[in-house]
Amino acid sequence: MILRIFGILLLMISSAVAADWTIDYENSKLEFEGTQTGTEFDGTFRDFTATVQFDLEDLDNAVIDVTIDTASAKTGNPERDGILPGADWFDVANHPTAHFISSSVVYMENGYTAIGTLTMKGVSQEIHLPFNLRETNGVTEAVGGITVDRNEYGIGTGPLGPMVGNDVVIKFHLTAMP
Repeated sequence: MILRIFGILLLMISSAVAADWTIDYENSKLEFEGTQTGTEFDGTFRDFTATVQFDLEDLDNAVIDVTIDTASAKTGNPERDGILPGADWFDVANHPTAHFISSSVVYMENGYTAIGTLTMKGVSQEIHLPFNLRETNGVTEAVGGITVDRNEYGIGTGPLGPMVGNDVVIKFHLTAMP
């Protein structure tokens, strides 16, 4: 019974998920969450581009390629926003972008996982990025996120680094038009 329901859901979603997605950037978000001196803060990357080739019937050929303009990171706190582009943090002068490229996408019991490489500040790490799909009124949405240790990417290495938590949650909500 569960497999039958799952099959029906896949058919419903597959009609809205074309092989090449057209991203609706007005309704898509790339956000991050962290802590500073024990207090949580939220931020967003205002500028990013995504190329998504994803077809439920052809996961072997799925590709997710996202480039993030690190200078577009904003938290709403002028002091924090002022230091993020600096050499101790994103070092936008030398590393103006962060990049994720998938090497594979697999279906898991609770959704999908894009396995790929995340590169920030010149450091590349393999990550497993879980996400879910949903279709509403002909619009497909991919929603997911991951927690990364900023130290693994050399982010926050200066004197203010110890004030900021090591774990940063990166969340996304991509909206694609059929």
